[in-house]
Amino acid sequence: MRQQPSFTDIMACLDSLRASNSTSVAIDDNSNDHVWDCATPRDEIEAHQAASAHELQRYANAVSRYLSSIVMSDLAWLPNEDDREALWAAASRRIAERCGRMAMGDITRRWPLSTASESDKTSDDAPAQIDLIIKEPAIVGDSLGFKTWGTSYAMARMLPTLVNTPSLRHLQPMLRQGSIPVLELGAGTGLLGLAAAALWRADVVLSDLATIVPNLSVNVERNSKIIQARGGRARAGVLQWGASRSENDTEAGVLVVDTSLFPEDHQFPLVLAADPIYDDEHPVLLASAIDAQLALDVRHCADGVNGHGVAEKPPVSPRAVVMVPLRDQRTREMAAMFVSEMAQRRLVPVDEGEIAGQDSDWGYNGGGGTVACEFTCSWWVFHRL
Repeated sequence: MRQQPSFTDIMACLDSLRASNSTSVAIDDNSNDHVWDCATPRDEIEAHQAASAHELQRYANAVSRYLSSIVMSDLAWLPNEDDREALWAAASRRIAERCGRMAMGDITRRWPLSTASESDKTSDDAPAQIDLIIKEPAIVGDSLGFKTWGTSYAMARMLPTLVNTPSLRHLQPMLRQGSIPVLELGAGTGLLGLAAAALWRADVVLSDLATIVPNLSVNVERNSKIIQARGGRARAGVLQWGASRSENDTEAGVLVVDTSLFPEDHQFPLVLAADPIYDDEHPVLLASAIDAQLALDVRHCADGVNGHGVAEKPPVSPRAVVMVPLRDQRTREMAAMFVSEMAQRRLVPVDEGEIAGQDSDWGYNGGGGTVACEFTCSWWVFHRL
């Protein structure tokens, strides 16, 4: 550091000192993240990271001194403030990677999804596949939105079939024309909403709390090319359940509702949510959020003509699709509470069912390797009475 190296040289050195050097999957974009298969359990990834870090112990003291020298330096010879901030952040991350399980680096996974569409089949008549790349921040803590839950993947895989069912088929033409917006509530890392944008070729708004949206926006941007190539669109914004627009305070930096995306209620003819209930207050909050955001009806004109003597077609009934995992008795009780709260708002199922789901991160070591936690997922398609 006494030689005052360039930003490029320091960053190259910091990249070479990553404690995780995965060879699991080759990266195919411009990021520096290592991408893991979605089925790889988090404990296995962290064990690999820890093993990689252990290999560096032979010169750990020298590495630690070097990293600390970057953090403590003002880097005054670098004129660009953003460059200095980037180097401090990268050096801090390299230090964190050497500080145990809770300080492991971010995990980035690849989630394969079949398009299951005749037009997307390959020459050997097998379904085409798209891969979504999802980043999960390093320290989860109480922020459950920083993990990609198995229910989101189960529902994402179900989308091509779901849109062809009688309960949603009437929305399919408008979805693919981008003429109606789709909302995901409690999007977390964004897997479900991004899948809907790509597989349905839809215009999807992904929403969550202000603390979650920055990482959500990263995932939206990272998958934007594949979504746009398939004719879809995805955007991310803050929407806190039960909050009003008047609670925004720009001076204090408080944002609870992104008014650019949610200027009014009842905008969305289709609302999605996966694994959104994990607290006693959530059944009420989720039902209220769906009631507030779900459109009252969708009117459209024959032949696309806006009035002027052309008879309107009947209103298109909006839908809300929700999937929850039934991991134990408590989650079953909260699911029943949610359905009851929806009924009180005259939102009732027109279709429902159950599918299998699993969370590899909840697995345990069964002697022959990590065993995923398996459970049943209940899903409903709601409409207004």
